[in-house]
Amino acid sequence: MSLTWRMFWRDFKAGELTLLLVSVVLAVTVVTSIGIFSERIRQTIFSEASALLAADYALSGSRAPEPAWLDLAAEQGLAQAEVISFQSMLFGAEGNQLGAIRAVTDNFPLRGQIVVAEQPFTAGQAVQGGPPPGEIWLTSRLFPILGVAVGDMVGIGATDLRVGAALITEPDSSSSAFNVQPRALINRADLAATQAVQPGSRISYRWLLAGDEAVILALQDTIGDDIEPHFRWRSARRANDNIGATLDRAESFLLLAGSLAVVLAGVALAMSAQRYAGRHVDAVALLKTLGYPPSRIIRLYGSGLLGLAAGGIVVGLLMGELLHQVIVWLLGDLLPNNLAVHGWQAYGLGALTGFVTLMGFAWPPFYRLRDVPPVRVIRSDVYQQPKLLWQLWGALGVLVIVFLYSGDWKLTLAMVAGGALCIWGASLFARSLLWMLRRYGSRLGRNWRLGLASLQRHSQQNGLQVVIFSIALMLLFTLTLIRTSLLSEWERQLPEGSPNHFVYNVFAEDLPYVETWLTDSAENPSPAYPLTRGRLVEARGIDIDTLTENLPDRGDYVRELNMTWSETLGADNEVVAGAWWETYGEGELLVSVEQRFAEDLGVTVGDLLVYSVGGLRIEATVASLRSLDWESFNPNFYMIFNQPLQAGAGATYLVSFYLATDNKIALNELLRNVPTLAVIEVDALIEQIQGIIAQVTLAIEFILALVLTSGLLVLIAGIQSSLDTRFRESALLRTMGASASLVRGTLWVEFGALGVLAGLLGAAGTEAILFYLQGSVFGMETRWHPVLWLVAPAAGLALIGAVGVWSTSKVIRTPPMRVLRNWL
Repeated sequence: MSLTWRMFWRDFKAGELTLLLVSVVLAVTVVTSIGIFSERIRQTIFSEASALLAADYALSGSRAPEPAWLDLAAEQGLAQAEVISFQSMLFGAEGNQLGAIRAVTDNFPLRGQIVVAEQPFTAGQAVQGGPPPGEIWLTSRLFPILGVAVGDMVGIGATDLRVGAALITEPDSSSSAFNVQPRALINRADLAATQAVQPGSRISYRWLLAGDEAVILALQDTIGDDIEPHFRWRSARRANDNIGATLDRAESFLLLAGSLAVVLAGVALAMSAQRYAGRHVDAVALLKTLGYPPSRIIRLYGSGLLGLAAGGIVVGLLMGELLHQVIVWLLGDLLPNNLAVHGWQAYGLGALTGFVTLMGFAWPPFYRLRDVPPVRVIRSDVYQQPKLLWQLWGALGVLVIVFLYSGDWKLTLAMVAGGALCIWGASLFARSLLWMLRRYGSRLGRNWRLGLASLQRHSQQNGLQVVIFSIALMLLFTLTLIRTSLLSEWERQLPEGSPNHFVYNVFAEDLPYVETWLTDSAENPSPAYPLTRGRLVEARGIDIDTLTENLPDRGDYVRELNMTWSETLGADNEVVAGAWWETYGEGELLVSVEQRFAEDLGVTVGDLLVYSVGGLRIEATVASLRSLDWESFNPNFYMIFNQPLQAGAGATYLVSFYLATDNKIALNELLRNVPTLAVIEVDALIEQIQGIIAQVTLAIEFILALVLTSGLLVLIAGIQSSLDTRFRESALLRTMGASASLVRGTLWVEFGALGVLAGLLGAAGTEAILFYLQGSVFGMETRWHPVLWLVAPAAGLALIGAVGVWSTSKVIRTPPMRVLRNWL
């Protein structure tokens, strides 16, 4: 231990350990800071998503939850609340209106906040908890309909309640979006006095839970199948399909970014460890001449590495926390005010990364030092470090670390495949380079000849550097393009002016007035879709109960469906099998079915489907299957027919449109003139989704910048690993009369050529990884990137050329005599 301490301390003071230690600190710092920031952003986003459900999990059903379940949740320390929803008439001074009433317990909501105001259609302020007993909070558009103001009394059932505030938004308004009547909130304690709930009433119960996810999942397992068929669990992540898709993609990106940071840090460590071990070959040979056995050599360097790992991990963890705090401070108001508190997982992951990267990348070349023969002291050509072994160990280390970080073996394999493509390309480059030099080298200028000759002399080392540079560029290009694709996808998902209101229950005689109102008061109205309700009862000659008995979401197939008929295909619909109506004859009833719905039932083009519509049996032939963009807010349907059902009898119409917040009062005119309309307001939901996307975008921008910085450090580490050789070559050239500009030009040619090739290989690896990630991980459309093949070589030339020349500037400035004296 004494010898280990003296040797490593001497190397540290001499700067020998600087690059190795910096690589360990870099690995731990990057992974820790990204881990902390990602966890806080992810938890914050999840908290925002929980506001869409007013809880972390909710159990919805047609009857009240069992008292034993409530007791069990209380024993587990979970926060819980109850919501009872029903419909009832509201009576005001000047009118009455059927409303969607929600009776809530005092601690509602568990997540998010209720926003109320003293006047309707104003901004309002957030409050904790629902209305107190004796009060009712009304949504804004109920005030003019009922002719009331805050402080007036409103009748509901057998009791009167005081209007306490205008209800602007509720955390879980999206969960009741299709309760089409305007909403009102009362206290659970007032429910009995209303006498509005009687046997046979249609009531919806929601049991809200918040707390540790593992505890809630354990509670679900304990309750088990007792919830069927009356209840259904919903999580905050799945409170809305748009939010679920956004969160899934955001989490995949954060995992991808963290995984790339791990790989970059590991590459930097591998290069510095190989350089350090190579410089100790002669020292080990000398120790063996003094009688040191191989086992003692292993203990000597092993204990030193462990000490280095401990020091690097501690410093890296501290710097990771400091970097994270600096980032939070710099971003300031850009981050959400309620940024979640992080746990200890990020520190554990950072420490594990430091240890595994050091052992996986640094230990193999150090372990091979035991094989250095003593004769190496007098013959330098006797022993050369084997590179294949440590490369295999390093690759295994990358696999282990990336999998531990991401927990996704598909993501791990995709990155390995891209890296393998870069390695294969670098090997091909080495052979091509030798051929080109033999054929064209004599025709080039001095700088070109010297630079390419340097590449030829160090073809094996340069091949390794090309692999390193190309992998670094590949990871950076991958992260940049995935980020761009995600943002474009989210912008497409919620473009400016997306429909934020839906009106249905529009009768044919009211349709002209509604269309006129849309033209005068709304923006981006959709066509009027006729609606009728029906149930699929048979497909392919098999009844629907038999077809769906093994499906997990069986209720989605046996329930009544909203169906429509249309001559034109919707803008976000695409026929994936069969054809639209124009290829078929007239008279036959045809249906186009949503693709996933059809696949779950085994339905294909040409099959016969049987429906029950208004008690009548209707048969239709499947003409096509359609893919839909369910993440848009446009009207979409599982079933579209080519002609009206029952000659259109009993059909109503649905339209969607965009209505600005400051123009919402215009809804009162529409409802006053056509009181039978049902309005669905999803503007609050869209605002919540846009807020979540904004937070995700901010996280992506920051993590991209952090990983780009890590990539530059890796490039610098790779160049530093070859400084010893470059010092000697530069000294020889300068001794023989070469000018500093000639040496600098030679370096530009060498690093520029490496950069161009690394850019091309990085582009190839990026395309391979993106082809998989976009289609399988992020669920996006796969596409090629022709511009990448132009940008990547130029970026490699500029980036690696500039960084390479800057990092080796010391080679040019150092006097040749000093280099030769130290060398000899």
